[in-house]
Amino acid sequence: MRPFPIAALVATLLISTPAIAQQEQGDVEIQFSGSVQSKVKKGGSTTGYVQTKFGYYFTDRLELGAFPSLTFSSGDTALGMGAFGTYSFLAADAMTVPYLGAQYYKNDVSVAGDRGWAGFNGGVKFFFNRHMAFDVGGNYLLPLNKNGSSLVLFQVGLSYVL
Repeated sequence: MRPFPIAALVATLLISTPAIAQQEQGDVEIQFSGSVQSKVKKGGSTTGYVQTKFGYYFTDRLELGAFPSLTFSSGDTALGMGAFGTYSFLAADAMTVPYLGAQYYKNDVSVAGDRGWAGFNGGVKFFFNRHMAFDVGGNYLLPLNKNGSSLVLFQVGLSYVL
């Protein structure tokens, strides 16, 4: 193939009309993301984790889901999990979707006495086409343990909408 037809094919796949971007009721979303977690309290630390989110759109605006995560901190790793709910503000341009929501997160499921964190999240999804989006978001989570520290999570990822 010549370079021009390849470039035209790539442009066609990545560019979509506003009528076919954004999620719809009944869509399933799979997202692969990475985050940085910072403990806000004095003597805090920074930890990184990767996660795979699975969500279902009950309406074109309301998504509920869950995710496993793998946490990396000072050479240690831990398996975690969480649940989330988001409300999307569908934009007129159909290519950007700001959202707000709530999240529960537990970074190590093997620690029995740890209740985890719960709080708020928000961000923006930038759709490349009907099925793919780049997601940038953040979370502010309060501890559910008596002597826990608040967490601020910054996340970037790629979403695939089925």
